[in-house]
Amino acid sequence: MVDNKIHVSIVTPEESFFEGETDFVLVPALSGALGMLPGHMPIVARLSTGIVKIGKAGDIRYFAIQNGYIEFLFNRANILTERAIETRYEERDKALKEMKKKYKIVQEVTEETKKIARAMTHVIDLEN
Repeated sequence: MVDNKIHVSIVTPEESFFEGETDFVLVPALSGALGMLPGHMPIVARLSTGIVKIGKAGDIRYFAIQNGYIEFLFNRANILTERAIETRYEERDKALKEMKKKYKIVQEVTEETKKIARAMTHVIDLEN
């Protein structure tokens, strides 16, 4: 791998979605947009639903992702996400809207789920 490039991989539970070399990576971290160039310090960050932007020599690609994590170490950006779709610049807002609508997961908190959570807490306490 060339020292002035970043190796990017985007992985979902179903597949290795994208793999390639790039000049920069911009991800939607929970705390805000996080940009990385070659030589960036190592970092692990949680990602929110948003657009990953990667580019090299005038070729910029956009990926809508749904939550996840990024690990950046030694010019390798490993992005683990629930879902990813490639989109174009003009359609990135539409892609995000569709992803949020299509994959919106709502979990109802019932008395049963509260009992399960309490039981799991007790099991973890017993193990420690």
